[in-house]
Amino acid sequence: MLDGRRFMRRDSEGGIEGLPLQLMIMVVIAGIGTAVILGWMTNLEAPSTIGAVYSSPTEIVLEDADGDGIHESDDIDIVIRVLDQKGDGVQGASVVLDGAGLVDSLDGTHVHGLTDESGKVEFSGLHASQAGEMIGFVSVSVTKSGYGTDTSLTIPVISE
Repeated sequence: MLDGRRFMRRDSEGGIEGLPLQLMIMVVIAGIGTAVILGWMTNLEAPSTIGAVYSSPTEIVLEDADGDGIHESDDIDIVIRVLDQKGDGVQGASVVLDGAGLVDSLDGTHVHGLTDESGKVEFSGLHASQAGEMIGFVSVSVTKSGYGTDTSLTIPVISE
């Protein structure tokens, strides 16, 4: 029977080209581990984000029809389109329009809605008003879980 210490000692000295066998085993295991980690990383995808938000019309024009200094307009229709970073429509995104006194003409509530399967939400019959001749803005805020929030779009409101 061989002495255990002699056997291990002889084994640790018997590597390839002068390297100890334990070091060779560690190098091989590290190489395999690195290959596995890189394999996982190549299958990772970037997180989904809101890539672009568009509006139609691109501006809202208000008029002072009765000369009282309050510029307003009824029956405003606005379409918002939300796209992801690949250019596909984002379904179920929450869209909020705020500013220039913009409200729903029927019930006077704030304007909000959810995008459909093509990434569009249509608002119709809106009312906007602002005092004096000035330029105002309607801010568009889009939020979707997993995509984040986008507030990059503002729609100019021009009083004539």
